[in-house]
Amino acid sequence: MSSEAPSMESVSKQEPTTVEAEPEEGGHPGFGQNGLVRGIPGKKIALNGVLDLRGVSAEEIAQIETLDVNGVVLLDDANRAALAGVAANVNGSIMTADPAMRVMVQPDLEITRAMVEAMPAGQKLLVIGIITVSLDIPPALLAEKFDDLRLVGIIIIGEAQMGALFGRSETTGVTVTLSPDSGPVVRNIGSANWTVDYLTRLKEGSTFVNVGSTQINDDVPEELVAAKIGSYYNVGSTSGPHAILELLRARCRTNLGSFDEPGEEDEVSDCD
Repeated sequence: MSSEAPSMESVSKQEPTTVEAEPEEGGHPGFGQNGLVRGIPGKKIALNGVLDLRGVSAEEIAQIETLDVNGVVLLDDANRAALAGVAANVNGSIMTADPAMRVMVQPDLEITRAMVEAMPAGQKLLVIGIITVSLDIPPALLAEKFDDLRLVGIIIIGEAQMGALFGRSETTGVTVTLSPDSGPVVRNIGSANWTVDYLTRLKEGSTFVNVGSTQINDDVPEELVAAKIGSYYNVGSTSGPHAILELLRARCRTNLGSFDEPGEEDEVSDCD
């Protein structure tokens, strides 16, 4: 049985669907699905997403013939050792979780202050995808509302907010921690093209978080980028003219991706 971290591309493409598994009938060859599946849908399982086996007996799990999951397999304390005898290939994570924990598959979820204020206290939540926590949420409010927050994917969150959730949260993937002096946050989850017109419309001193691919046009002036981008977080790939890349490197708080000049090989650069 193998287990590797899921790629961000595979996480971001998962669809937030839920299927309640039913027993196989007469020689059904297997099961293929994207999203969230609860229970055992067949003896041969191929899944992109989440397979929730909490509450399933060890004897039932032992009947699985093959298991291929690109994502997450959830077990509980009673059956967590049951996969040992299964021919399983898990490209992602095998996790043990409280049966009371809710599971969400969200390619891109923004947690706003209004959402958090409306939540009952003591939330236990597992999210697969990309989460952005709005910077206007008081850290004490997050601590009140979340007893246990787990993430497989990427979380974008303020420093004080992360401190409030320390000991209450667990991330398998990437944490992008925004500094207290961050300007207006702009996110790119997919593909972005920086043109003069686009940058002119941004607020000055913006904080740009690049999770996908950002391409900077050749005619963009360095002075315009300097005015509009106060800080840069690079989790994906950024390409453009040399002078602008050097400026972004200097303002880069976190770099887990690449800065590339057109026609050159990818170059990964550390940020100060």
